[in-house]
Amino acid sequence: MLKPIRNCAAVLLSSAIISQTIALEAHTAQASVPSNNKSAAAAVFTLESLGSVALRSHVSVKLTNIDMFAQPGGNILIYTLSYNNGTGSNVALIDYFSQVTTSGGTVVQGKPITKDAAIKTVPAKSSQTVTYYVNIGKAAKVNGVKVSIFGFDFSSANYQKRLGVFTIPTHYSTIVPEGQSRKMMVDDLPVTAKAESLQKIQMNGKVYLKAGISLANSGTKALSDPGYKAYLKSSGGSVFDLKLDDASSSYAVQPQEKKMIYYLAEVPSYLKTENMILQLAQEDPTLKVNLPIQSFSLPAVTVLDSAVPIYAVKNIFIGKNAVETQLKSTSVYPENDFAKWSLKFRMKNLGNKSVTLPAYELVVKTAEGYSIPVDAKAFANVTLKPLEEKIFDLSVDVPLKLNQDRLQLHLSEPPAPDKVIFPTARYMIPYSLENSGKLGIENLFENSHGTFAVKLDSFQRLPWQDGDQMAAKISIRNTSSHAVQMPKLKALVKAGMSDLSGSAHLVAPNGLTALAPNESAEMYVLAGVPYSYSFNQLRIILQESSGDEVTTFISLNTNALNNVMNNVDAGGSFHIDIPGKKAEVRERRTTVYSDSGSNVIYTELEMVNGESRQSKPAQLVAYYKTSDNQYYEAKVSQSPNSIGPNGKSLVTVWSKLPQSVNTSELMLYIGAGVADGKLTDLGGTSTGYINTVGLSLNATPIKPSNLNSLDLFPYNLSIVNAVSTITEGKDTLDTVIHYNLSKNEEYETGSYEHKLVLELIDPYGESMEKTLALGTEWTIGNGKSYEMSFNNKLRKIYGGTIRINLYDEFQGRRILLGSQAYPITYVKAPNDANQQ
Repeated sequence: MLKPIRNCAAVLLSSAIISQTIALEAHTAQASVPSNNKSAAAAVFTLESLGSVALRSHVSVKLTNIDMFAQPGGNILIYTLSYNNGTGSNVALIDYFSQVTTSGGTVVQGKPITKDAAIKTVPAKSSQTVTYYVNIGKAAKVNGVKVSIFGFDFSSANYQKRLGVFTIPTHYSTIVPEGQSRKMMVDDLPVTAKAESLQKIQMNGKVYLKAGISLANSGTKALSDPGYKAYLKSSGGSVFDLKLDDASSSYAVQPQEKKMIYYLAEVPSYLKTENMILQLAQEDPTLKVNLPIQSFSLPAVTVLDSAVPIYAVKNIFIGKNAVETQLKSTSVYPENDFAKWSLKFRMKNLGNKSVTLPAYELVVKTAEGYSIPVDAKAFANVTLKPLEEKIFDLSVDVPLKLNQDRLQLHLSEPPAPDKVIFPTARYMIPYSLENSGKLGIENLFENSHGTFAVKLDSFQRLPWQDGDQMAAKISIRNTSSHAVQMPKLKALVKAGMSDLSGSAHLVAPNGLTALAPNESAEMYVLAGVPYSYSFNQLRIILQESSGDEVTTFISLNTNALNNVMNNVDAGGSFHIDIPGKKAEVRERRTTVYSDSGSNVIYTELEMVNGESRQSKPAQLVAYYKTSDNQYYEAKVSQSPNSIGPNGKSLVTVWSKLPQSVNTSELMLYIGAGVADGKLTDLGGTSTGYINTVGLSLNATPIKPSNLNSLDLFPYNLSIVNAVSTITEGKDTLDTVIHYNLSKNEEYETGSYEHKLVLELIDPYGESMEKTLALGTEWTIGNGKSYEMSFNNKLRKIYGGTIRINLYDEFQGRRILLGSQAYPITYVKAPNDANQQ
């Protein structure tokens, strides 16, 4: 019969307006501390000191928690009651209720929060906690608040009986004191929380406060973010929303682990930061109110300079993936009014899943407060596999008038609604002037492929067509412990203030596509230079491309621009050491073909194959250099055929020169031709040349001799005899030349551009000429003969001698090889009578 009555009483009570002041206190607990030491009281007082209220025999209740959270619609006070049932039967909570009386006298009945609303009984021999909430309007403190416990008493006029009161003393604080921790239940896990730090960060004209709280998980499973709301409250009452910083978002605290969690808020620059409080709250979605969880007194604020130290490593988080970051190296050089910075930034995925980089924003922050954007397109659409590492090349121009040794690189995620815009990380940029490389000195470089020792072996500035060509020889050695696949590279070249990249091309003679550990590759960077342009600084950047992404493989800077030229004395030889094209080259002869208008300088070179296999020699490119540094482009003729080991080939080189040029002081600049990033194929057209040497020449004039032995290399000609006859009554002088002709077959030769000119001069000085092709009109062999007829109508010849001159004609100019006279035999005409 009790249940209907209780339900009726509950309805009556819930509809009644309770406004009276409760005067009777069934139980009030006072803290046993001196009244003149409130700070000490606050330090030792706990709600446990309030004792318990008896509800009936063997049934009691304790106040175990009380807190308050300020809200625009009225401040929300919560309190937690712990019911203890020592009887053998269940206790119905509907038989009891509680009320809150504020220090101002307002009385409000407590209601269970949503998650506890379903708790109706306390099971036998057990305890049960229930949290209640009340809206206490503008009341701002829990000090002096009374929580009264009532039970239904139908013998009373208003059907209720006050069973006891818990009074919160004036020195009690719901805020965890600075330096102390608080044990809490978070998502049913025992957690010890402590406010550890408050840091002030000034950036981009804004002020941020960063609150740090440690969470130690004593449970048996991981604690993830419970979704608490966090607020920063100043001593003046201002409240600011706090957001988890990027590194703390989606945090997880493993069992027995302690982890720091950080919150950020943007605050006014004038805000006083003494006695700040961190408040944690949780929204009750059904009640649509924020319920206080716990408040912490924060330590005194410290000014934070959280820039990552020089070359130090910092872990950032993308989702739940840890990514290791490092500003690995920097270099700077001045140009015009700017400091040109190059930065190498390293990222490594430490997680077990692939991670795609956000569209990070990068700026360089100066000490003067300027923010200079850095092109961050290298980060676009980049995915790092687990344990994958990538190095990004960044560049930025900073005005020289700004301080260059106090720069920072700021890495930020892209802006998002309702998010504190704060750098994910800030890195101190070390001031490091770019090294000026010296010839032959290795410098270490690191990129995504590995580590490399790079040196500039030589620099040559040489004539090329109507200008100059610069050729830089670079050696790249793989110092990594693994083989490296060489990417396809492109060269950028800057000479002084001029960008020569438009004419630059890269040549890899040995064609290596991979480098084993400690293996080296040689490369040549060529670019056209106006011959009148002087510069004393050279910058070479080798870039690789992948889709739209362009990254720097290596970068070199040098002022060691003296021509490195291997000069060879006359009569000496030089070696071509390019793999597959090795050869020894020496001058065979140099001579000058003259005429009234100009000279032709002509050089024959002997090239001996230095390879152990049959191979085709390098296609050569040559210029003649005068003593006063004038250059004349030369024509080069070579055999297109392969040559066996130690085989020889004959290379002919020539150029047309003004007669004013002193041919006795000429030097031949000669190198291996290149085109399309490799050595030029024999017979092909070169676009540059490498490994050039200066060969001193021994120009020797050809002295005419008799015709017994004439050097027409690779031919040798010997006129054994010449028989000239003239017959009485005829107008022709008939001459038969008997000769031996041989050819040196040891050499491979190109097209034979020499011509043999035969001149016959009769006794009266009249001459006739015949141009002969060796090997065809004059065939190879011994005991050969050639017949010519000389028409002589104007003068009668009865005897004497005929002179034979032999000339070597080249490019329309002649050199007399030899001359010799032979007797003429006069033959009388036969007697007609005798013939009859």
